[in-house]
Amino acid sequence: MSIHQLTQKVKAAGQNRTHEQRMKLLKDAHILDSQGRLDKRFFSPSKSKGNHTAHVKT
Repeated sequence: MSIHQLTQKVKAAGQNRTHEQRMKLLKDAHILDSQGRLDKRFFSPSKSKGNHTAHVKT
């Protein structure tokens, strides 16, 4: 399978996911913790005020 075919397959699969399926996928990938927040093992809060984004720990 070429990278183009794989990319198309991944995009198509993502369009059909429900919110619950997306949440499960993100939790299984350890992006979100069990409460639906960014996993503290890999993400830390932004230091700028008013910005709710997270930064990847390196």
